[in-house]
Amino acid sequence: MKEIFCAIGDFFSLIFMGVETIGNSINYLYICIIFLFLVIWTAKMLKHRKDNEEHAPL
Repeated sequence: MKEIFCAIGDFFSLIFMGVETIGNSINYLYICIIFLFLVIWTAKMLKHRKDNEEHAPL
């Protein structure tokens, strides 16, 4: 039983070392993706407003 818990602990320590090497760059990637989607969404909303489709029925 001890070997199983040690193996699980070794696995998670290996994963956490990988997360440390990634660092803060993954957060910047998420920020860029969210910003890109926000810009696309805003452009689509402005296009709908320009075409007078704001309150179009479904």
